[in-house]
Amino acid sequence: MLVIVGAVKLDHYRSCTWREKRQVLDLFWRTQSNPDQLIVTSALEYGYYAVICLEVVLVEIATIAVVIFGHGSSLAWWALVAEALVMFATWWAVVRYRALKVVDATSSS
Repeated sequence: MLVIVGAVKLDHYRSCTWREKRQVLDLFWRTQSNPDQLIVTSALEYGYYAVICLEVVLVEIATIAVVIFGHGSSLAWWALVAEALVMFATWWAVVRYRALKVVDATSSS
């Protein structure tokens, strides 16, 4: 885990103002036309961190769902709903991260 945390650098994101951070979140989770290079770089930093965090949450909820199903609890279906939502969020984060890498590659060329 320390290797992953060491690889995650949020220097550009941390240096952004509140308004720029809002633009970073809008760019990462939605689509935006003609973003600044600082916003794209910050969104890539944020995106890498977001994907890692969502994958950790995905594994945690899956573990909880397995344990709950093992006990035969009626809450197991809620765990499956939560797992589906986190799977969708993880998929979307990966899609947006890849799209931002393409935008970054074309804008830096």
